[in-house]
Amino acid sequence: MDGDNGAGAPTSGAWEITGNTRLLAVIGSPVAHSLSPLIHNRFARALGLPYVYVAFEVTPGTLGGFIEAARALNMAGFNVTMPLKRLLLPYLTAPPGARAPGGAVNTVTLRGGELYGVSTDGDGFLLSLDLLGLDAGDGGALVLGAGGAARAVAAALRGRGVYTRVAARRPEEFPAEYADERLPWSEIARAADSAALVVNATPLGMSETNARFDGFGFLDSMRRGGSVYDLVYSPRKTRLLREAEARGLRAVNGIAMLVGQAALSFEIFTGVRPPDALVAEVIGLQ
Repeated sequence: MDGDNGAGAPTSGAWEITGNTRLLAVIGSPVAHSLSPLIHNRFARALGLPYVYVAFEVTPGTLGGFIEAARALNMAGFNVTMPLKRLLLPYLTAPPGARAPGGAVNTVTLRGGELYGVSTDGDGFLLSLDLLGLDAGDGGALVLGAGGAARAVAAALRGRGVYTRVAARRPEEFPAEYADERLPWSEIARAADSAALVVNATPLGMSETNARFDGFGFLDSMRRGGSVYDLVYSPRKTRLLREAEARGLRAVNGIAMLVGQAALSFEIFTGVRPPDALVAEVIGLQ
């Protein structure tokens, strides 16, 4: 979900490394395209904090070596993306808390050489909803997919009291506690019926030709004035979002969630929460 952010995008600018500068990073593979360094460095500069954030290409085979290096460098922490979110778990001092549906983590802090992991995905998604002024209301939400992002989003929505349906190829594998209804993909039109919010938590938005998204009739079932939120943000406007706009639905890409979860990670790393006005500015709302 990383890519060129265009107008309103976070920019890296210049930063200075001094004797008290602490190192932060995002790790994964591939990771060179990540927007996380731009976002976190923007937060650090705006708040005048001595942190610098970089991207490290880390594969499953080099994860152990990175952990050793992180301890040696006394890193403040790092974010984790695919394919490392679950592979990192054995390195943690304690398992992730309740805010990490499915056990995946995206934020790790180092204290005394020990690693502590949490997930900011769900709360970051909710923060983005608030900043965007989106409300599933009594129409409820439909989450597409069954992976870690889908679980985090569904759990967060349900925790807020939103009636949440999930549509997936194997809905029986989706934890029942994270959804009010679990439906097979073949019933997606019924699942979207009167929904105020559809969240795509699959990689399908990245493809223009993926067979599963050849038909978009399920969008016609949504509540008038509803919103479609594609967690994909590269390309900026997926076919799913274009089809939503063509039906008069509000279309939102994954930049907002990326910045929302980054703001919460930044607070965990530094102890300072970026103010909502700054978060909104980085998203591009102001």
